Amino acid sequence: MAKHATKEEVLSRLKNIKGHITGIERMVQEEQTCNNILMQLSAIRSSIEKVGIFILENNALECVSDNREQTLEDKQKMENAIKQIITFLK
Repeated sequence: MAKHATKEEVLSRLKNIKGHITGIERMVQEEQTCNNILMQLSAIRSSIEKVGIFILENNALECVSDNREQTLEDKQKMENAIKQIITFLK
């Protein structure tokens, strides 16, 4: 993860997830309903998947842009393909 902005975004998202986990721990201690706890766990799972997709997308785009032997048209085709894969994964 070479780019500073990407690293900071990932760390921010992970800290947010960490805060949600702390909240779920508190919910369990307070004996809140299973339904509420499961809903929060589902939200965390979704957040983790989004972080993974974010990392995948940024890494793939970085790899494409680092290959200087490709033409601009080739790079654009690869970027479009990557974006299609990411859209499908979402």
